[in-house]
Amino acid sequence: MKTKTCPKEKWTSIISNFGTGMPRAFSVTVETIDKSPVSGEFIEIPYFWIFKQKPRTGPLKENMVFYRKWINGIYKVKFYPGSDIKISIR
Repeated sequence: MKTKTCPKEKWTSIISNFGTGMPRAFSVTVETIDKSPVSGEFIEIPYFWIFKQKPRTGPLKENMVFYRKWINGIYKVKFYPGSDIKISIR
């Protein structure tokens, strides 16, 4: 398990993978530092080999799962939280 903090209203890379050896799915738990409701957005940037694919965006939630395809050599997920958060990645 990997833990990380993300500052309020700043894009933070939570998953950045180049090459193989990373899991196919990432389970992320989000908790605000001040115990307020989780808010903000994410952007998931998949690649097909070295070719960037259409990004997927959505709201941050307390529990999230991101799936990367095995063919993806490059894969990134970034968070933009509405308040300071602490995350756990499995």
